[in-house]
Amino acid sequence: MKRKAILSSLLFLATLAFAASPANQPFGEWRRLSGTPILSPRGTTWESAGTFNPAVTFVPSKDPEDSAGGRFVMLYRAQDASGTSRLGYAESTDGIHFTRRPEPIFSPETDYEKDGGVEDPRLVLINGIYYLTYTGYNKKDAQLCLATSLDLVHWARQGVILPAYKGNWNVGWTKSGAIVPEKINGHYWMYWLGTAADKTGQMGLSYSDDLLHWTEATSACLP
Repeated sequence: MKRKAILSSLLFLATLAFAASPANQPFGEWRRLSGTPILSPRGTTWESAGTFNPAVTFVPSKDPEDSAGGRFVMLYRAQDASGTSRLGYAESTDGIHFTRRPEPIFSPETDYEKDGGVEDPRLVLINGIYYLTYTGYNKKDAQLCLATSLDLVHWARQGVILPAYKGNWNVGWTKSGAIVPEKINGHYWMYWLGTAADKTGQMGLSYSDDLLHWTEATSACLP
């Protein structure tokens, strides 16, 4: 019952935020800073067909003379002409102008990523470790997966954390996991996307004590 009360409170606050006028919302009114994309497809290889679905985090500088105070790091999904996705790396000091690495930092390797690739990056830093949730897609199944890193470049796979076609209500794929960066009531929490019995995409909620093993918190998808 306590978890349901917390969840209801979070959903109520989110509803109030979206119902408020733009001027009263937490981030103010949104406006485009550029009429052109900050990243576009380029070349003829791994990022020639698409660059999209990014995750961005700010990395503070350890240099006291760094006027920018650190850098923004973006991991983005890049797709080649055959439809295979990889994750590219770009960084920026102003959050607008990004410089890309020439090669991807995360590419499909396992059976659950083969041919389709790695998609939908989501990033969170907890206790000095970066946790990357991503979708592993093999042109047949899409499943929510996890990788960890200390530097945002070198990644250790932790495997599939929410398998497809399993769970309390999910009957299809799992993807797009977003981990809350701090514990609530002694657990880490993650929102994710699954497929309900009516074939619609719905949001689920799971919790974990170690960020590696996850348990569903609800018997049905979130309202």
